[in-house]
Amino acid sequence: MAGNVFRPSVGGSAAVLGPLESEVLNALWEIGGSATVAEIVERLARTGRNVHYSSAKTTLNTLTEKGHLTKSSRGKANAFAAVLTRAQFEERIVGGVLNGLMRNYRSPLIANLAETLASDDESLREFERLLELRRSELK
Repeated sequence: MAGNVFRPSVGGSAAVLGPLESEVLNALWEIGGSATVAEIVERLARTGRNVHYSSAKTTLNTLTEKGHLTKSSRGKANAFAAVLTRAQFEERIVGGVLNGLMRNYRSPLIANLAETLASDDESLREFERLLELRRSELK
């Protein structure tokens, strides 16, 4: 799953995936398990997104090749399942972005984080709580 490009101006999984890849992965997460191409096409249609079967199949295979999905047989069809939950996916993406920023832009990252947290009491309290939790785990 390495090699993703992060687009900060785009929300959700589309920040690192193509638009259709993001919609397909989100549909799988909403289904909550494995799904066939036809089930994905149907799920997307219910949200107002009409996608051709062949486009959905290509996208599912691409996501599988990228390591985001697994593929198994379900009768005559293939079933696809997300490798990570939405939360795990988001954590991995954020971790990758932050690790890159820490490696290449440590001082500006820390300065910006401090400035942002200083003006947002709720986020600062959450940050301090999580920092204390991580420190106690390391002891």
